[in-house]
Amino acid sequence: MSMIQQIRNRQGLLIVMIGIGMVGFLVPYDAVMALFSQNGSRDVGEVNGVAVSGAQYQMEVQERRRLGFSGDQLTEEVWNDITSSIVLGDDFSDLGLTVSDEEYEEMLFGTVFSPYMNRAFYSNAETKGFWQQNFDAMLGTDRGIADFMSYKRLIGAKRVREKYDNLVVSGIYSNSLEGKYDHAGTNRKVTFNYVFKSFNSIDETEVDVTDGDVKAYYKAHKDEAQFKQNAGRTITFARIPLQASAKDAALIEEGLNTIKTVWENTEASDSLFVSNENEAPFTATVLRKSDVETDVNEATFFDAKEGDLIGPYLKKTSYRLAKVMEFFSEPDSAACRHILLKADNAENAEEMAVLMKRADSLKRALRRGASFDDLAERFSEDPGSKSKGGFYDMFPRGRMVAPFENFCFENKPGSIEAVKTSFGVHLIEVMEHTDAVEQVRIALIERVIEPSPSTARESYGAASEFAIQATSRESFMQSAGDAGYATNSATDVLRNAQSVSGLRNATELVAWAYGAEAGEVSNPILVDKNYVVGYLDRITEEGAPLFEYVENEMRTGAVKEAKGELYSDRMVAGSMEEIATAVGSSVASATNIALKFPTVNGAGSLPEPDVVGMAFAIPVGNVSAPIVGNNGVWVIAPTSSTDAAAKSDYLTEQTTLLSRARGAATIRISNAMMDAADLEDNRN
Repeated sequence: MSMIQQIRNRQGLLIVMIGIGMVGFLVPYDAVMALFSQNGSRDVGEVNGVAVSGAQYQMEVQERRRLGFSGDQLTEEVWNDITSSIVLGDDFSDLGLTVSDEEYEEMLFGTVFSPYMNRAFYSNAETKGFWQQNFDAMLGTDRGIADFMSYKRLIGAKRVREKYDNLVVSGIYSNSLEGKYDHAGTNRKVTFNYVFKSFNSIDETEVDVTDGDVKAYYKAHKDEAQFKQNAGRTITFARIPLQASAKDAALIEEGLNTIKTVWENTEASDSLFVSNENEAPFTATVLRKSDVETDVNEATFFDAKEGDLIGPYLKKTSYRLAKVMEFFSEPDSAACRHILLKADNAENAEEMAVLMKRADSLKRALRRGASFDDLAERFSEDPGSKSKGGFYDMFPRGRMVAPFENFCFENKPGSIEAVKTSFGVHLIEVMEHTDAVEQVRIALIERVIEPSPSTARESYGAASEFAIQATSRESFMQSAGDAGYATNSATDVLRNAQSVSGLRNATELVAWAYGAEAGEVSNPILVDKNYVVGYLDRITEEGAPLFEYVENEMRTGAVKEAKGELYSDRMVAGSMEEIATAVGSSVASATNIALKFPTVNGAGSLPEPDVVGMAFAIPVGNVSAPIVGNNGVWVIAPTSSTDAAAKSDYLTEQTTLLSRARGAATIRISNAMMDAADLEDNRN
């Protein structure tokens, strides 16, 4: 029976879990509240007339964070997935692109290759093994099933897009004529003499470039691709730390001392008492002696008696109060191999009895000398391990479902027994244990040392006072320096930036910058345990840049253009030697230059396609007119030209061109899709 079938058998519960749980315990509180905020209730964009709601976008982001995804690019990936599904959804449907349950399981445990799976989960053999065990173990709990289905939805959507991209890539072809041109571009060669005057060797005093010339150059060239700019904001910001005071820490310690007194005298169970104090379900904490030997507080656990209270004591940024519950020794990790006989319904006693009989038969076969590897390959329904003889290498407690790992940890290597779990019946053989280590099980109450409301008000007040005093950039920097606040600047911050100059979670600061005018100062914004006050230095609009932002580049271009015109006039007449003498240069030679690689050694680092193209275009023995190139001014005289040798086919060149085109196709598909779409992004 497949994993998906097991889920179908519990679909009633699963519907409740996904429907209610997504808004309850599966999605963090702040994400749920965000749905009722301004950002959650408004649309955050539109694609080809289809609105993207803030609720949908935020739920997708929070869902992936819950599944363990993170990083500055997470929100962009979610946005791209949503918009591409809108743009390409009809194409996916028309083409019949789907992912079956069987294909999904093959992606997780079989041989189906998925670039997304390799990138996100299976980057190496170790992570692949971990994730395969993780996926397999998810079906042991109701929440795990919900997680499994969330992964299935995400991975399935990625797989559909991969299939679409593969269809497009498969349609890319390089023909023999393209191969022939590529062969000629590489192997057709020209040799020429030249006189070259480098721009760098021409003193700027030789040309008179006025401010008017620079502005004229700007007007003529501002719309060129090299000068095109994205919309951006340049921000300077100051950090006003929000830190707990010594008084805050003392109050937290005092509160735990009060709890300690109550705990010493309560008749309630430790689990109930700790659950009430932590406002969370009770989970005992297990510590190994070797892990706490250097901790002056927690090392005392192993000198205490069961029932002793330890603390309050400081642990990093928290105060802890612990009660010693139990001492024991147990292997740190275990290895096993198993054969899984899956159940349609593990709560059906008759079905489980049948599976137990099958497991007993397999056990008898092993006693008669059968190979465990062969039996696992033939009978196991665990796709994550059957190809490896059912083997699971060293794993700690907490990785497997409880009955499975209890047998592995509590029995000696060599023990073989059938064990019932929520998956069905496992025939398990314990293979190996690490050495037993001393451990202690404790009940733990923990309080993070955080700023009290009064401390937060004081910090906010200081940040507000700073913002009021900063009426200009000069006063902003002066006030920050006087107060000892760290400042940073960020240039051309994009609209959807998640972090700014090392400041993570900076979306609110970025949103403010895109709604403010240059010279404005923000109100204090809470970011990463700091109140941040921003100053908007500059607004950069998309398209051609303003003159003042690119004046230096335009002046460089205008000077280069003037030098080219000046020396073109000086190099227009005479023999090559006479031209060289006139400009203080010499006649040099470039040998066997290919059109595909138009760089001349010793004549600047930039390619010179116009120069090399002219060398192929004019007859051997002729002298060119002056050519203004990328590195300087040229006059050339071709001396010889060699055609590329003919070939019977151009398969090598075609293969190279095809590989290059297909390698870039996926990115080009995405870019073309977004360029063609009527896309409006209002996330900030």
